[in-house]
Amino acid sequence: MVSRWFFIPLFLAFHIFPDQGPDNALFKYREALAFYEATDPTDYTDSMSLVLFKELLHSEEGNMLEDKIRLDIFEKSGNLALIKGNLTNAVAFYREGLAIKDKGTVNDTLFFASNLFLGESYYLLSQADSSIYFLEEAAKIIQQKFSDTESSRLYNSLGVIYFESGNYVQSINYFNKAKNLIIENRSYDKLEPYFQYALFSFLNNIGSSLLQLNKLDNALAIYKELEDYGFNKDQVYTQMASIYLEKSMPDSALVYLNKIGSEEFSQSVSYQNQLAEIYFQRNEFEKAKDVLLSFLSKTSENGSNSSNFRLGRSYTLLGKIAYEERDYDKALGYFHQAVIYIDGYFDQQDVFKNPEDYTLGFATFSLIESLVNKAKSLIRLYEVKKDNRYFKTGIATYQTAFDMAFFVSNYYDNDEARIFLGDYVFETYQDAVNTVLERFQEGGEKEYLIQALEWSERSKSTSLNIGLREKKLKKISGISPEKLQQERDLQFAISKIQRSILSEKNDDQVFELQKLLTDRRLELSRLHNELNDSPEYVKEKLNYESIDIPYIQKEILDRNTIIISFFETKSNFILFLLDKKEIDFRLIEKSEDIDREIKSFKKNIIDYKLGQKYVVGVEAMTLYKRLFGDIHYRLVEYKNLLIIAHGDLIDLPFEVLEYQKGKYLLNNHAIAYQYSMQLMGKTDLKPLKKANKIGFAPFYDHSWSDETVMLSKLPYSGQEIGYLEGTNYSGKESTKEALLEILPEADYLQLSTHAIPDPQNPDLAFIALYPGDIEDRLFTNEVVNMDLSHTSLVFLSACETNFGSLSRSEGVLSISRAFMLAGCQNIISSLWKAEDKSTAYITEAFYKNVMNGYSFSEALQNAKLDLLSDPKMAQYHHPVFWAHLVLVGHLNKPKQAIPLYLYLFAAVVLLGGYWVFHSRYRKKAQKTWIFFY
Repeated sequence: MVSRWFFIPLFLAFHIFPDQGPDNALFKYREALAFYEATDPTDYTDSMSLVLFKELLHSEEGNMLEDKIRLDIFEKSGNLALIKGNLTNAVAFYREGLAIKDKGTVNDTLFFASNLFLGESYYLLSQADSSIYFLEEAAKIIQQKFSDTESSRLYNSLGVIYFESGNYVQSINYFNKAKNLIIENRSYDKLEPYFQYALFSFLNNIGSSLLQLNKLDNALAIYKELEDYGFNKDQVYTQMASIYLEKSMPDSALVYLNKIGSEEFSQSVSYQNQLAEIYFQRNEFEKAKDVLLSFLSKTSENGSNSSNFRLGRSYTLLGKIAYEERDYDKALGYFHQAVIYIDGYFDQQDVFKNPEDYTLGFATFSLIESLVNKAKSLIRLYEVKKDNRYFKTGIATYQTAFDMAFFVSNYYDNDEARIFLGDYVFETYQDAVNTVLERFQEGGEKEYLIQALEWSERSKSTSLNIGLREKKLKKISGISPEKLQQERDLQFAISKIQRSILSEKNDDQVFELQKLLTDRRLELSRLHNELNDSPEYVKEKLNYESIDIPYIQKEILDRNTIIISFFETKSNFILFLLDKKEIDFRLIEKSEDIDREIKSFKKNIIDYKLGQKYVVGVEAMTLYKRLFGDIHYRLVEYKNLLIIAHGDLIDLPFEVLEYQKGKYLLNNHAIAYQYSMQLMGKTDLKPLKKANKIGFAPFYDHSWSDETVMLSKLPYSGQEIGYLEGTNYSGKESTKEALLEILPEADYLQLSTHAIPDPQNPDLAFIALYPGDIEDRLFTNEVVNMDLSHTSLVFLSACETNFGSLSRSEGVLSISRAFMLAGCQNIISSLWKAEDKSTAYITEAFYKNVMNGYSFSEALQNAKLDLLSDPKMAQYHHPVFWAHLVLVGHLNKPKQAIPLYLYLFAAVVLLGGYWVFHSRYRKKAQKTWIFFY
């Protein structure tokens, strides 16, 4: 049932003062209102109110009342039904009230509450589509109203919807917005009772979101604060129990669960599931089963389980118990029931069937979890029964889970939420890839090898891929230029506020800026919802395209190129090889030895001390043998390597690996890197000679420092931008304003400056421009909002631009990735802090090589080899001075401008040929001409 506090603010907002209608009907209406608004409401006052409202709705005199009064009667009748837990009746009342809108006799703003309550009622009925629809209708109306209380209620409800769909990051923004509107920074003890209840609700919801984001200590701090309020303690205790279950501390969870005193609470689905999970974590399976089966039996008897998606969790737990007991048939049945309950629309009892129509429903993560567990059970049954139906359905169920994650990610409106979902699904990709590879090893069916490769690539950089596709589709799918400009304006405003927060010292001002930041983020969220109203845009976004491996082989790869893609699982590195003709793979066992060797190899390079000589033939050779030893004979056939690194290998400088003592991989191979095969394609790269080339060197004669950062002079950076032979901005000219103005024209961009990564908050990593203060720092959250799809190359000659926090699915969340997300086709960036002179040397040689027709990877390879063979640069032969620069991008070469002398030569040849042909033709014609006399 719903608390009466639920409605208090809107009682005042929507009180109707009748001024006309039949006297008897008006008297009865006022009498009903008196019962409805009783100071101390009871079941009796509620019942009397509802009886009188119903009499008015079903009488002739009641039908003569003004439509705005009838709307109020329907709404309040719905509220009374909702308070009593009669959701079906509540929905009926609200819908009848909303039907009055078609008559056009009532101001649209008066339909706000009915839309809001109807959306919340559908939420309680687990009908996601209807809930979202009516809440969005309320959101449209709220723009015409000015009540903070109404807006707060709506934003809280929208936050719940985002929470249930798994977009926990955005849900926190909505909950904070709701809180800021009516609470601001007032303390609990200074609030009136309603606002105390509201504050509790907002903080409880924020805590729930933090719990789902696995920020357990932050969530625990919130619930300890709520415990001190002394209000609704049972809710606090159940949430604290959830936190300790997430920490795998069942005994601590039970302590809090035992504190719950309400019988109603202890009979809820959530409580029973928590109790069962405590027993499950303690390996007391029989107790867990008794709790769940007894509870499900009771709910079945009273008919209350028909639409409760939370019961899906009960069946999931039963499935996990059966799976642990190796009763895979039972496990399959339970997991299938979990899918039915959580999905809400899928009702096929056949375990060989799966949902085919996807909607943005509730409990997204729970539904994916149930599908994954169902897939695992099917695979186990195949191993036991050797019935191929189980295997085929298991693979199809894995694919359904991946399709659903893809569908939901496309509806998420921020990179962080997509990355979180990608990381959540990643472990399932690991299991699925291992499953199909084992089947390939058993039977040699090539379809399973292809499936393994496709799934491994699909698991990588999903958010990056979706973001890039969205940018392209917005340009071609009929979205108005005004909407796109509005999006850019909001993104710019958000970046500006974030910069202000960084520089602001006054706590009160920071609080106001945080409020403003939340407002702008929610405006952007609502705008993205509007963009999703475009059918063409959404259709193309949700078009799941498999990775076209034959196309990559035929159209992208040449005979001199091979793709080496790594995929890290729990026990192995899987190395996939793809060339123009075939697919192959190798398993590399993960061990403490290889982990230690990787760390030691990187450490020995990065921890360089002045004058230290690099020792060849040790870790670099050992690691090469582990990774490539049994395929060395294959690699020597290819000039170009495209490496897709993964997991612990993701920031490994492969070029430094030695196939024999003192012989680097660099010596024989041009190397490029990519995030995933999903991002591979043909690109149109402009020839360097005719391209618009832009260079920035803010610190070639300038330094900057404040209390947070020191940016030293980079004397060789001026030379670096000079090698590009384009339009150069150095020193005072190289401001952020100048860069933003010139960027839309840049085909090639050289940024020779400082960069500061931020692994804790990737949005706040930045590239420094003149003079170096916060206002002249280009943050990654600004970069991703740019359109650099026209830019052939960005050369980030700055420290650690390919360094950042690591996502299991997305890779390194670096400055380099931000440029890729902005649409740039190729990026050269740095793995660690760069040395100024050696970087300038490589930069000069690189651009000369590109000008001479080399691809970017070949040009970078030869530039590094030039440095290694130059005796004048002997002090820079240690890998720390050259291996930091890596190319992320494509394999094709820029088009080469045809020199003028070739045009002239071609013209001379054509004219000469024409003269010869014409002369011969005339002589022949004279001999064969027919004359008539």
